[in-house]
Amino acid sequence: MGAGSGRPAVALAAALAEAIADGAVVATGGGELSRKPVAAVRQLVTLGRRDLVLVTLLGSVDVELLLAAGLVAELHSAGVALEGLAPHYRAARQDGEPRVIEWSEGLLTAALQAASLGLDSTLWRAGTGTDLPAVNPWLREIADPHTGAPVLAVRALEPDVALLHVPAVDEQGNAYCDGDLVADAVLARAAKHVIVTYERRVEVDEPRAAISRVWIDEAFELPGGARPTGCFPDYGPDRGGLRELAT
Repeated sequence: MGAGSGRPAVALAAALAEAIADGAVVATGGGELSRKPVAAVRQLVTLGRRDLVLVTLLGSVDVELLLAAGLVAELHSAGVALEGLAPHYRAARQDGEPRVIEWSEGLLTAALQAASLGLDSTLWRAGTGTDLPAVNPWLREIADPHTGAPVLAVRALEPDVALLHVPAVDEQGNAYCDGDLVADAVLARAAKHVIVTYERRVEVDEPRAAISRVWIDEAFELPGGARPTGCFPDYGPDRGGLRELAT
């Protein structure tokens, strides 16, 4: 059973309406079937913002919901799956609409890191000698200005808004994550505005904080907000819910 009722959901809807306009660059955190901000994405679908540029390192339910609603003009990702084929993503690749920009995980992270540092681009060695620059206009193979070695100049990718889901947030606004943080930390630093949903409130434990409150603009307590993906240690992926999306 997913999140979506009560005062926090209403407040989240209002925050999304204010932060996200048509044509916005929206990034979603988590990875594959872990900690996807599904409650926020469902609210975004209801909001109906169009021509979005969607950025996600490894997508699943987030991508499928937004593609199914016809809200995406361009998708940046290193892969999308639902424990198998994701039907709307597959259709997008086959039909050529919306536009899909191919990335490796490392290169997409580099593009976000460049944005987090306020750079126009950054140099990255991995990916040279591949076909990625031919299909991704954010990549350009050049000679390193110091050594002459081949490198990729990776153009910065700056989200207007990042949507993240984590297990816990403390009373000071720091976010906590058990397990793999995926690219959420760099997404929080790269985006202009960061909206976090979370399972529960906890006491301050600064040595464990995964994402500092410095990078978080708004946070909403929405238990179950990642379903049907999982949120360790609270719950795992809902296989039945995933199967419904895949049919």
